[in-house]
Amino acid sequence: MQLTQRLLCFLSLGAIPIMLSGLSPNLLFVSGGYLVLLGIVCAIDYLTNPLFTHIDARREMNSKFSLGVENVVTLTLVNRSRYPLRLCLKDDFPSEFQFHRAIHDVRLPPLAEETLVYRLTPLRRGIYRFEDIHLRCWGILGLVIRQRHIAALTDVKVYPNLQAVRQYELLVRRGLLGQVGLKNSRQFGEGTEIERLREYAPDDDFRRIDWKATARHRKPIVREFETERSQDVIIMLDTGRLMASPIVLNASNPSGQTAMIKLDYAINTTLMTSYVSTLKGDKVGLIAFADTVHQYLAPKPGKKQFLTMLESIYALQVQSVEPDFERAFTYLASKQRKRALVILFTDILDRDAAEGLATYVARLSKHHLVVCVTLMDSTIIALAAQKLTGSKSVYQKAIAEKLLQEKHATLEILRRRGVITLDVPAHQLTMTVVNKYLELKAKSRI
Repeated sequence: MQLTQRLLCFLSLGAIPIMLSGLSPNLLFVSGGYLVLLGIVCAIDYLTNPLFTHIDARREMNSKFSLGVENVVTLTLVNRSRYPLRLCLKDDFPSEFQFHRAIHDVRLPPLAEETLVYRLTPLRRGIYRFEDIHLRCWGILGLVIRQRHIAALTDVKVYPNLQAVRQYELLVRRGLLGQVGLKNSRQFGEGTEIERLREYAPDDDFRRIDWKATARHRKPIVREFETERSQDVIIMLDTGRLMASPIVLNASNPSGQTAMIKLDYAINTTLMTSYVSTLKGDKVGLIAFADTVHQYLAPKPGKKQFLTMLESIYALQVQSVEPDFERAFTYLASKQRKRALVILFTDILDRDAAEGLATYVARLSKHHLVVCVTLMDSTIIALAAQKLTGSKSVYQKAIAEKLLQEKHATLEILRRRGVITLDVPAHQLTMTVVNKYLELKAKSRI
């Protein structure tokens, strides 16, 4: 039980007769009677508080949360009493989640129901537990506050970003992919099945010209082919120590508590790329490695493979070792005979690592198309672009520029060896990788 400010005001009034008791001793009896009466009224307010008899609260949410994005939690309050009530509600959610609002003040009319919505952003995958719902209710007279804990134990699993998958599926149905920077899922390439005829463009291959249609229309007409399906896409996830580096969700607020590690960004993009690939009819596989290959999924088509991959990468964790690229690529070469698009998510720290990776990729590129994906750190970019305001900013800017130059030099080594490289900010990673996949598929590079 807690005392309200209103009750404290009434108690302070009881002190007035005590202070004036020097003028008349009878005022002490007046003050005592007043305080006894106030105590009786407080007891009535406490006992008639409807918190335990006429108030109910429940929580509704998805049992699977998406990593790195806001997830909606709905709280419903029900007032079955005939009095308007003031309540304070706090949901006991996992402390590891980011939140915008933790405590909710509610004015609930009589015989009414109120819905509260708040959002949580998990920054790590795993299983988390929601505890009780905590309620405080002011008495009908507003003198005392009673507290109650409603049991609402619930476990949730934080998966890679499933919301992006649902959003992509919705945008595909509505034909609105361009609004989020993604190319239309229908691509034309150099397959074997004719998709349509269209007018010749200057950069078209003359071998695509349909001479019969050209004679019929009296202008050059070319054949457009449907992109080949059932191609193999292998996603390689480096789970070595460098993938544990945090990257902030918001560069303007570089707090470690607001950051996701590079591996989690890569896993979110892996999930989305896999989903798009299965929609395109391709087979998707996975290799997760550090100093050894510790997870492998052979390429298979369909939604079942997507769900299998989701469960496989759900509990994937960073290992405190250096990645062994030679062992990983050797393992892939032994398992994957058919030509495939290999998308490697990794981080490269120095020139020696880049030279070694380029050597292994060059061998693999004889049979497969390899794309190397790395993440820019938005905080470093912001520091390199900052205005100089003092000695500290000069030091920060110089170090940031040096790091960016070293990163550019290491990626240039890979490019000179013919490796396709993508180095993009975290918030653009998924869009960039999916668009690159669609582009390579449309050009029949796979």
